[in-house]
Formats: sequence, C-alpha cells, structure tokens
Amino acid sequence: MWHFLARNRQVAAMLAVLTAAALVVIFLATKGSGYRIVEKHEVESEDVSERDDIFSTHTLPTDDRFMASIGNGHVATNVFSDTIYMNGLYNGRKGESRRARIPAWSNIRLNSTLTHHPYSPVYSLDTKRGVFKVTVDRDRSTVTQRIYAHRYYTRAIVNQIEVVPKTHVDPNFIHHEIWITIKQLPGPQSSDIDFAPPTPEIIEGRASWRSCGKTRVAEDPEYQPMLVDVCAYWTSVPDHLVVPQHRPRVFTFVMTVDNDQDVARKEFVKVLQEDGEILFDKHVEEWGKLYQEASMEIEGNLKLSKIVNGIWYYYLSSLPSLESHQPAERFFGLSPTGLARGGSLTDYEGHNFWDTEMWIYPSILLLYPEYAKKLLQYRLETAYVAAHLAKITGNKGYRFPWESAYTGSEVTQPCCPEVAEFEQHISGCIAFAARQYLALTRDEEWLKHGGCSIVTNIADFWASRAVINYTTGLYDISNVMGPDEDHSNVTNSIFTNVVAGYSLYLAQYVACLCKSYYISKEPDRWADIAWSLALPYDEVLDYHPQFAGYTRGEMIKQADAVLLGYPLQYPMNISTRANDLSYYESVTRPNGPAMTWSMHAIGQLQVGDNLSAAKLFNRSYDAYVREPFKIWSELRRPAVGAVNFLTGMGGMLQALVFGFAGLSARLDRLVIAAPQLPPEATGFTVRGIKYLGASLTLNIKVAGTTLTVTSVDDAWPLTMFNGKYNITLIPGMTVTLKGPGPFTIHSVPWKDCHLPADIIGQNYLRPIGT
Repeated sequence: MWHFLARNRQVAAMLAVLTAAALVVIFLATKGSGYRIVEKHEVESEDVSERDDIFSTHTLPTDDRFMASIGNGHVATNVFSDTIYMNGLYNGRKGESRRARIPAWSNIRLNSTLTHHPYSPVYSLDTKRGVFKVTVDRDRSTVTQRIYAHRYYTRAIVNQIEVVPKTHVDPNFIHHEIWITIKQLPGPQSSDIDFAPPTPEIIEGRASWRSCGKTRVAEDPEYQPMLVDVCAYWTSVPDHLVVPQHRPRVFTFVMTVDNDQDVARKEFVKVLQEDGEILFDKHVEEWGKLYQEASMEIEGNLKLSKIVNGIWYYYLSSLPSLESHQPAERFFGLSPTGLARGGSLTDYEGHNFWDTEMWIYPSILLLYPEYAKKLLQYRLETAYVAAHLAKITGNKGYRFPWESAYTGSEVTQPCCPEVAEFEQHISGCIAFAARQYLALTRDEEWLKHGGCSIVTNIADFWASRAVINYTTGLYDISNVMGPDEDHSNVTNSIFTNVVAGYSLYLAQYVACLCKSYYISKEPDRWADIAWSLALPYDEVLDYHPQFAGYTRGEMIKQADAVLLGYPLQYPMNISTRANDLSYYESVTRPNGPAMTWSMHAIGQLQVGDNLSAAKLFNRSYDAYVREPFKIWSELRRPAVGAVNFLTGMGGMLQALVFGFAGLSARLDRLVIAAPQLPPEATGFTVRGIKYLGASLTLNIKVAGTTLTVTSVDDAWPLTMFNGKYNITLIPGMTVTLKGPGPFTIHSVPWKDCHLPADIIGQNYLRPIGT
C-alpha cells in the first residue's frame, strides 16, 4: 500500500518506500503546489540520427509526456496528442485558471503506426524546419506524414501524407491501387470550451467542418467581463486514402483556430488554396529566417549540440511569428512548459512566473531582441492590474502577481497562498529584465510607450515596501520569500533586496532618460532607499546568508543567494563569491530543479574553477533531458515534475552564453570575459548577438577566439577595447581576441545621464575589482 504526504511547496520532495522495482512514487513540491505523482521506470527510446538538428527514432517514448511538440506561438500541441492549446486562451476562475483544451481535430495517425504491422516506422523531429515526420516503408509504397504548425499561416496545423508507390516487379501482380488506412483521433469534448456540435461545410471543394464556442468560466470578472470566443475549421478525414499504383500523391489536411471566426475561416480557405509543396516551403522559409537571424552552434559534442538545437526549437515554437498571413495578435507570454502544455497543475497551467524574465528571457534577448520586447509587452499590457494588486495590499506602484495568465491578475492555486503573498521578487525580476533590454537595445520608443512607467512604478512599489530600521539605520523588506521556496515569510531575502535595489536605481536612471516626455517624482529618493537597503553578510565566514536569521546548515530548494553573482552581477570579493558557491552547493536539494546547477557552473567559471564548472554544467542537463526528442523534465530522473521545462533549458543556455562564452551586458557596455569551450566541444559559435542594433558573431575554437561584425547601427558606432587599444568595429571585420580579456564593447553615451550606483547596504563590504 502506498503512503503519501500531501504538503505544499515549502517541503522537500520525498521518496516513498518502493514496493516494486518498476515503480517509484515521488511527491513533488513545486511552484506553490503540492501533489502526488506515480512514475514508472521507463526505457527511453534511442535517437538514431547522426545529425544535430534532427532527432529520429524507431520507437516512440513509452510515456507520452516525452513526445515532441509542434507550435508557432499561436497554436501548439504535443504530436499525436488529443489536445491543442492556443496563445492567451484560458478557462477557469483565478486559482482554477488553466490553458483551455481544444480537441485536436488535426490529430491524424497512420494505421500502421497504431497496430502491429510488419513495418518499422521512423519518427523524426526536424528542429531547423519545424516539422515532425513519420516515414513508413511498406511493401508497395513509402508513406511519409509531415505534421507542423505553420509558421506563416499561423492559425493552421497541417498534416500532409505523401504516398510514393514502388515499382512492382511481379508481372502477375494485378492490383492497381494502394490503400492507406488512417484515423482521426481528436479526443473527447472539451471541458473548458462550450463548443457547438460540428457543422459540415464544403469549402474550396473540400468536405470540411466548423465548430465554434466560448470558454466556460472567466478568469477574473473584474478584468474579464466576457467569455472568450473560439472557432475551429478542419478538413474532413476519411478512414483510408487511395493512390494509383504508378502515381505518387500528397494529401493535405488542415485545421485552423482563432478567437475570430472570420480569421479562422479566411486562414483555412487560404491554406486550402495553396499547392501542398508551396504550403510546406512557405513554412520552412519562415523557420529558416529565424536561424539566419541567429543561432548557437557546437562542434565536437553531438549530444550537447542536439540538446541546444532542441532548446531553441522548443523556445521558438512557443514564440509568435514576426511575419504572418493574418495580423499579429496580442501575445500572452511564456510559461515554464511552453505553449504545447498547460492544462494541468503539473505543467503550471500555462501561467507566467518569474521563470520568464530570469531564466528564459536572457538568451532570447541576446539573439532575438524583438521577442524579448514581446515578452516585456505582456507585462506592460497587464500593468494596470499590477497597480490594483499593489493598492489592495497597501502598497504603491506596480506589484505583479506571482502567477498570471489571461488578465494579469493573481492566479496562483488556492492550495498555496503563501507563494502568492510572499514571492514579491517577481516585480524586481521584471524590472531587471527591462534593465537588460535597455542595456542591449537603448530602445527609446519602448521607453516612450510604457517603459518609463513600468520601471518607475515598480520602484514606487519597492519604496513603499522598504521600512527604515532605526536600530541599524538601514531599510528592511520583510514578509517575503526568495527563490528558495523552502523558506517563507522572511526578512531581507538577499535576492529580493538586490533586485529591489536594482529596481530603485534603474528608476532613477530612467527618470533621467525619460525627462523630456515623462515626469518622475523624487528619483533621488529611490536611489537613497536602494543605497540603504539591508544586505545580509557574515563577515566571519565571508558569505551571504540567504536572509536575515538564516541558520547555517538548513537545506534549500534551489539557487538563491548564488544568483547575486550571476545573473545579478552584484560586485563582491572573489572569496565571498567562492564561499557562497561552495556553501550553497552543499545545502541545496540534490533533486531540485535543473537551473540551479547552471548558475553554479557560471559561478565556478567566474572564480576560475573550470573543472568544477564542467561537472556542474553537465549536471545541469544530464539527468533532465529525455530521449529521443530532448524533452526536459523539471526534476532529475527518476522523478519528472513539469514537462517540457523551458526554465531548465534557460539555465543551460545561460551557462553556455554567459558562462563559457563569457558574455555579459551592462548598461554602458557589452563584456566578453575569458571565453572558453564547453566540455568536450571543439568549437562553439554564438551567431547573431544583438547589441545596440549591431549583429556580431563570437567564434570560440581550440586555436583561439574571434569576433566577427556582420552589421552596425550608424546611430550607435561601436568601439572595442582589447586591453591595450580601442578598435572601431565596422561591418565585415573579424577581430582576434587574444588572452582572457575582458574585452569591452561600448558606444557613445546615451544622453547626459549618470549610470546607477548599484551599491546596496551602504557598501559596507567594499568590492574588489568592480
């Protein structure tokens, strides 16, 4: 008999007694939600492809959660799933809010992959072309199914089945037709959307179906007065396809879905009008543009290269197309498991957390700043809700909720009110994301259209949260929870205080940048509070306690205080940094989420311990990536947790880009420090680095490192200091980076505004080498 403990997120995950070798019972405490999961020991399928951009297998995962997904930022689905999710489509009131399930009328299976046939299908995910393929080599034909969420016709999911007959050598063979049996498996009716019974139509000469409906429950009646419309069109699917013996044929089946029936129908019509190969080529062309814009390439380590390509594929599958047939829609952000998941508690119901800004966003910003802007836009569009949350909790400015979805209101599960109440650092994380965006883009238009307001209002929130302690003379921030969710309702969480301090300093800086068109109140007061925020530090042990009153030796859930060194880049003695890393590694849950070890890897690179860095980097992904489609689990094997965990992916990418490649962005410069190769790699290229409108490529080889300039924005001429000389960067040039650096790239000053001091706690520990 199984015994379970149902506890909330603060309690460590616990293993139950094993009663059979094939089963492991894991209790998970994650993101504010306690629940039980029974996991089966699985035999993972093998990826048999020798290409780093294609994952192929003869056997699908035994656990369908580890299936590949397809998506285009508007719609997404796990391949062969009976569920489709759509950007911004949620159902359920507040804590019950989740992505609304749309039946997968696009889910079409070849019968030879469903039953025991004497054929051996090959299943492949092509990450560079955004398509899942099934190939079946039959006696009389080769059948190839292509499944993809169209990157240009973004409301469409497309199935194309190509049947190529084989030349039959037996003269007595008299059959003139090939029959291919298929099945449509849309699953049950949706419990989230009140769809009308499907209505048949003839559209562009094709037998088709239409079903429209509304979500059943509004997320927050105060901000969502109406239910959301949904309308789907799809082609009729026969039970078999017939092909002449000597003539190949491609069958195209389409499903479109949108909030607007007219848009869904127009997209459906347009896709049906397209020639099948042209339709596919348009999709591939849009995917190609993404990889022409930027990429990360690893040589000499096929496993690592495949994982990195998988990460970018899953990221881009959840991000909207920058060019599409129908007008762009509002984007509702990235959840920890992407757009293809979100209907249950285990995959965080498609909600937005701090994961977006602190884990997923940084690498996207470096290579695709337009997508980073869209992620910030989601926060801008829900800022008025954040203003109301601050007001009702007795604060000023903007207080963003721990979890948000359609309306931007707090949608954390009712099981776990403590995370919604105490994890207020998310507002500081949003301000930090804005800081990094400004550092890399200097986007004046963004400031004018909401950026000035969101930065200064977040600062107002922190100014209202900080209370003077007349004993110490410093400001305290109490009743909070840091990233370590095993400790709640603490005072002076060191991570929270630093992101709060950065928020206050950034507002002072932005007040200057925006002064010609935006009036800020008392910007110097923000800096005064930041300067005097308490910063926990143990002078005897030379390390940062995680919060005031932290007892040394207490276990923690995940990276917290170590985040000061990266991503926050808070200046400190190298001995302090090394002590923080060593100590917190020893007290972090061994079965915690993947991104913790990525941050430790970056830290060890910063202090010069490359061997430890390599071990920790490998630890950040080895036990989390599931074959054959490189799906990430939140927790180490045999536990699973959330799937497909974009947050863990983000940690690994940051370890590569901001750790091994040595990149870091400051408000006045881009820094490259001690670039080196990842473990077992012979080459590492980051192509399409965007800095102030320029595009740069960093190429790290065993023989040395080079920086190539593809383009430069005339408004922001760039100069690189290599330790001895200033070099003007011009398009087409390649510069060899000799030595560890740091190499700094900078431009002309941005207005006559002083950079933030970024010193917290009155700088009572004077940093070295800042």
